[in-house]
Order: sequence, then structure tokens, then C-alpha cells
Amino acid sequence: MSDICPTACCIKDDAFNIQSVLNLTTPLWVFDIDHSHVVWANDAAVELWHADNQEDLYKRDMGADMSASIAERLRQYQSDFIADKKTFSEVWTLYPNGHPHTYRVMFRGYVMSDGRMGMLCEAKAEEQETPERLRSAEALNHIPIAISLFSKEGIPLYTNAAARSIYGSSTIPLKERFVDQSTHTDLVAQLERKQNATLISQVWTEQGIRWHEISARNCHDAVSGNPAYILSEVDVTELKDNEHKVRYLAHHDTLTGLYNRNYVQLAFPELLSSAKQSNLDMAMMLIDLDKFKTINDTLGHASGDQLLMHVSQILEQQVGSAGHIARLGGDEFIILIPMRDKNELNQLCHHLLKAIATDCHIEDHRLSSKASIGVSLFPEHGDDLATLMKHADLALYDSKDRGRNTFSFFRPALQMAVLKQRSLERDLIQATQRKEFLLHYQPRVCCRTNEVRSIEALLRWNHPNRGVLLPGHFVDTLEETGLIHDVGTWVAEQVGHDQRTLTRAGFDIPVSINVSPKQFDDHDLCHELVAALAQSNCPTDRIELEITESMLMGDKRNAKATLSKLRAEGFSISIDDFGTGYSNLAYIQDYPISCLKIDRSFINAIDKQAPVVNLVLSLCRLTDITAIAEGVETPEQLQWLEENKCDQYQGFIFSRPIPLMEMEKLLQDPPNLLYPHRQENEDCAHSLKAAIETPNDPAIELYQSRK
Repeated sequence: MSDICPTACCIKDDAFNIQSVLNLTTPLWVFDIDHSHVVWANDAAVELWHADNQEDLYKRDMGADMSASIAERLRQYQSDFIADKKTFSEVWTLYPNGHPHTYRVMFRGYVMSDGRMGMLCEAKAEEQETPERLRSAEALNHIPIAISLFSKEGIPLYTNAAARSIYGSSTIPLKERFVDQSTHTDLVAQLERKQNATLISQVWTEQGIRWHEISARNCHDAVSGNPAYILSEVDVTELKDNEHKVRYLAHHDTLTGLYNRNYVQLAFPELLSSAKQSNLDMAMMLIDLDKFKTINDTLGHASGDQLLMHVSQILEQQVGSAGHIARLGGDEFIILIPMRDKNELNQLCHHLLKAIATDCHIEDHRLSSKASIGVSLFPEHGDDLATLMKHADLALYDSKDRGRNTFSFFRPALQMAVLKQRSLERDLIQATQRKEFLLHYQPRVCCRTNEVRSIEALLRWNHPNRGVLLPGHFVDTLEETGLIHDVGTWVAEQVGHDQRTLTRAGFDIPVSINVSPKQFDDHDLCHELVAALAQSNCPTDRIELEITESMLMGDKRNAKATLSKLRAEGFSISIDDFGTGYSNLAYIQDYPISCLKIDRSFINAIDKQAPVVNLVLSLCRLTDITAIAEGVETPEQLQWLEENKCDQYQGFIFSRPIPLMEMEKLLQDPPNLLYPHRQENEDCAHSLKAAIETPNDPAIELYQSRK
């Protein structure tokens, strides 16, 4: 290094007799720790380092092959020399020109002429060292393990370079290293009982508070022979931090920061046990967001996640530190909270529902979410976690059945409802296996000509004990259990056979089938329908599929692609119960829809709903969609539909749903329905005929005036 003058600048002339030292056979050299260069050496040192001469040695960069641990060790020596004027005698393996040679080296501090602290090194060959000891000494020089020796009173007797680097001083008593003094007490107590002890503790270091794994053993001081403790320490702060993160993630929901299901399973039983011992009443609340799936499907999961975070903040604000709040998954939350009285709990439920229902802005959308709450009480409704959760879940579903956006407390009757539901599920499984289902058919009739244009297949269950049951008693359970797929396949097969039967009898009319949401979500729906009809050679163009408006909504179903695929196979598509869902004709016309069935609720209230129904009829005409009125039961309703140009109707006024054999008879001899004004015209026609035979009959004038 050109900026270093090894003799003039770095070595003080009065330090020692240079010539006499140069002639010593013991290798001596001065090492500049800051620049990793030898700045002075006697002849023996030049020989030790296998250099040609002093100048050759001074030019060498000793730091080029120096490990980070050795560099750190030398810097610690430098600090020790400055602070305590210490001397160190250690076994080192030196590598002159890359060849290993072992020496016992004595290190002393040496203040160079520019005031910096250097190091005077004196080397003696270690002739008697075994390979094992040499390797262990070399390993200890490189391993950053803090090693310290303390008297039984905790007074430091020895600290290696790593320990001094960590703690900044070699004079700190053992007790003062620990952040928590009880840890020191525990360590000493262990060493009094047995030979060694191990613990993980927080300690004060130059870097602040760190976690150390400390291994301690009983030993004797080699100088005095007195009992002592020897400690080795490894920094495990990073491991502890990661352990904390893992523990946090194990017990917390990553999205909301609330506790998670795992925490509920681990901690809630302990909380309940403590409440039992303290004779404390508790309340468990299950909270489920109403129609959250619709928000996810229409606005996307990112918006759904933001809504969940918004709701979690509301729960924390309303409940505070009094209760434990967790997100069980999806849009379901759970709260365990002490209960002083039921009125206070009722008030909390009202406040939660009101707060959740408050409008919130998420991205560019203004959302108003609502929730349902189910509550079970400890110990009244159960004294263990599983029972309380089960009963709160029953109460939650009761809230949903009562219209949502409300709360319910568990009551025994809900348990009876569950048992009834389970019995229904078992019966339906047997019904599927025993083929207890059957089909009834209801005609769809032309409003103008009163001719049957098609028939709708309606599912019935011939229950062995309860008789023939309508779909309202069991279809939802078929959906929930997934049995709807098997039953739907059977319906398609049976409809195919029945359509062929009617065709052979001379009535080749289309038949419509209802498709459930779960069936519509099935990617194999089209293939399964085609395969089912193939068993009877029923053409697909004689089958119409009825779906509801809600099945067209959402980004998961890709409804348009599904419907286009069905249309390509020859099926026609009808929207059932129109008006009970989103009721958006502009939206529906984007789909390959052929028919639209106006829900019976509009027909039943035709006097009040006439403008709405007329609008739907007009839009159907504009979009070339066949309009069908459902639930027509009176002549007045039928007359209104004819006068307002509705295409078809379906209802009890023409026929109830009936078995296939009765349907065949009805098609052979359909009922002759006359609307009130048609009946009057018929009466007038009869009067006119009589008037021809009887001149000047007043009936002629009546007929002519009505014409």
C-alpha cells in the first residue's frame, strides 16, 4: 500500500532497539489491523511468512484471504487493546503462501506513530500439538460462539473475542447480561441441581436486546482452582423472530389480522374452562355476511376481501377487548364474550347488525352489507366448544330462514329441526336408490287459440309414508346433498321416454325441464342431458330447459358460454319465475333465450301490476321472446292476458299438473275455455240465430250494439 510507510510512519524509534529485535530468532511483527498489512517485521518473521525480504512482506494484503470471522476477531482485539491493554496468547494456524503452520501467538496492543492501535505479534512454534487440538483451535478461531468463564459469584474471569464483541466489555457480571433477572436465577438454580443447563433468554448486547441460546456447565477456574461456570452462547434472534411469525400466522387470519379457526380450537376451550371455574356466563356469536358470494362474483374477490377487512374492523370497534374475535373462514366470524345479562347481549347484536349494514365505499362501489347472527349461551346451551358452536350454527341458520339481517338465540326446537332434516336426507338417498320419484305434467297454452303448445315436467316424490310430495318439501335438500345430479339425470331420461310416448300417440309437443343452480354449474351438464335423451332417441329440439334469472349472474358460471353450448345442441332456453330476481330484460337479451315466464305473483296482482306486466310483454315482443304467464287461475286473468297480447299461459284454469296418462287424455280432449266476453258473444250469436227465425227480436239490437 503506497500510503503506508512501514518504518518511518508506523514504528516509533524509541519503542525498542530495532537492531537487537531484528536479530532475535523469535518471529516478531507489527500488524496494522485497519489496513490488514504487516508494517514491520524482524528477520525471523520474514522467514516465518516465507517472504523474500521485509519489503516483500509489507506489500502483501493479508486481508485478501482472511475470513470475516477472523477479521471481526482482530477488530475485537483492537478494541480490547484500547480499553484494557490486554495480552492474548492463543494457538493459531498461519498460512504463509498458502501453507499451514501452527504457532502459539502472543498478541499485544501497539500504538503506531499516527496514533492508531496496531498489534505486536510474537510467534512460537507449537511442536507438541496434536492434529485434533490444532484443528479445534483453528475451528474456534472461526466460529462466532461467545464463550465466557464466571466465578460462582458471577464475576467474569474470561471472555473470548466473540463474547467481548457481543457484549462490548469483558467486565459485565453474569447477572447484568440478562434482560429478565428471573432467567439468571433459573440458570443458577439449574446449575446447582445438575452439571449443566440450557435455556433461551433475552440478553443486553451492543446491538440491543437479542435472543441467545445459552449452554452452561459447572467447571473449575484453571488459575485458582475455584468452582466456576463456563457459558457458550449462540444468537438465535432470527430464529425466535421467525418462530414468532410462525406462531402468529398459526393463530391469526392473514387477511383481517383477527384470530383464526386454529386459535379458536386451541384457546376457546381454555377460556370456557376458566369461565366455568369463575362461574362466569359467556355468549358465543356466529356472524355470517348475507349474500357475500354475490359480491365476490359480481365485483371480484379483491372487493370481497376489502369488505371482510371492513367488517373485521367493525367487530373490533363494537366488541373491543372484552371478547375474543376470530374469522373462521370465508365470510364467517365468531365471537366469545362474557355475558352479564341478556339485554346487554341483545343490544350488542343490534349494534353489530346496524354497523355492518352501514354503507361503505370500496374502490368505486358503495356497498351496504348485511349479516345474520346466531347465539348460544354458556353454560345454558352447552359447556364445551363443539356443542356451543353447533348450537350457535343452528341459531345462525334460523336467522337466515327468518329473512336474514337479524339474530337468533339457540332453542331446543332448532335441534329437532336438524334431526328432521337429517331424516329427510336419509329418506332422499333411499328414494334415489328405490326410484320413488315421478313426473307430473302441466300444459302451456296459447292465449289466443287455447291450444296446448308444450308441457312442463314437474318433479314429485312418492314418499312411502307421506304420499306424493311437491318439490318445495325436498328440492333444496337435493341441492344441498348433491343428489340433484342423479335425480336430474333420471328426470331427463324419463322426460325423453315420455315425449316419445306422446309423439307416438300423435302429440309431438316440446317438454320443458327445470334445471337447478347446482346442475347449471356442472361443466358436464350438456353432455349428460344429450346422453340421457339418447336412451329414448328423443330429439334435443323437443326439450326446453328452464333456468332462473339468478343463474345468469356472477363471473364463475360463464353462463353465456353454457347456454350457447346448450343451444348449439338443439335445446331451447326459458327463464322461469321472471320478476323475482334481477328482472333486467336488457341484460337477459344478451343470452340465447327463447321464452320468458312471468312469475305468478304478478298475475295474482294483475290489477296493481298491470303496467309492469305490460312493459315485460312489450319488451318480449321487441326482442322476439315468447312471453308466458304463470299461475293463471281465473277467467279475468286469462281475458286480460289475451287482450294485452301475451303469447302463452300456464295455470290451474286449464289444468293442474297431472300424470302422463292423464295428460294424453287431456290432449285428446282439451277443456273448452271461454273468456267472459267470448261467452257473451256466444250468447249473442245464439240470440241472433233465434231472431232470424223470430223477427224484431230485441237480441238483434243487443248484438249489433256490441259489435
